Amino acid sequence: MTSIFLCHSSVDKPFVEKLANDLKKTKINVWYSNWEIKVGESILGKIEEGIRSQDYLGIILSPDSVASQWVKSELSTAWEKQLEIRRVFVLPILYRDCDIPYILRDRKYADFRFNYNQGFIELCSGVGIETERIISENNWRLFVGKRNTPWRTFREQEFKRLVTVLVDRAIQYKWSAWVGGCANPNSMTLSALKPGKRHSVSIKMVGNNHEYMASLREAYNPNHLRASDFDIPLGTSINSCEEFVWRQMKDFRFNYGEPTKKHIILQHVF
Repeated sequence: MTSIFLCHSSVDKPFVEKLANDLKKTKINVWYSNWEIKVGESILGKIEEGIRSQDYLGIILSPDSVASQWVKSELSTAWEKQLEIRRVFVLPILYRDCDIPYILRDRKYADFRFNYNQGFIELCSGVGIETERIISENNWRLFVGKRNTPWRTFREQEFKRLVTVLVDRAIQYKWSAWVGGCANPNSMTLSALKPGKRHSVSIKMVGNNHEYMASLREAYNPNHLRASDFDIPLGTSINSCEEFVWRQMKDFRFNYGEPTKKHIILQHVF
């Protein structure tokens, strides 16, 4: 099993903890100081032991790490090992813009500055991790169109989770919910029914980037809407969709009270 030592500044700890946990999910053994060094143990001794025993050292590059004497010492030890074993051992991980150490300037780095998921894929590929172990519900969009990747499975899982979240909201606020079928896949309409007043919110996953778009056109079934009706961008996260729907429900309750007509929950069978 592949193993990696994460070399970092304490300032970057939140990022490193997330990275360490995500790497563990791909079955990589991670040496992370917070997990490995116990009270009373020699910090220097444990760090040197960790560097010597791992397959790779991932150095988190940021203004704080390149200025840290601890990090400089760990990098020096790691570079000595790389020269000894005569293969790539040090993996640069660019977290924040900084003055990259001279000995790493000609090395390709995993770039996390603008897109965490893209940087994660680059890092995992660098240590030979297969796509099947990297792809997840959080990053499947980066694999869309690539052969022999199960991105459609993760798209389906994500949409199912969205439906579950929004149906729970619909029940809480006494709205109706209808999930689209083959005529309008990956879509859903939620509506409030009251004498003389109907309010609808529809959401659909659209485009090559599989982003969520919303519509406020009156409808109870998303299959009755056209593609052009979805004209409000919500991004790619379930949280953004839930927040948008929740605000619509809150506003309706504030302005008109709770729906008084019977609400229904109709779900398409996946």
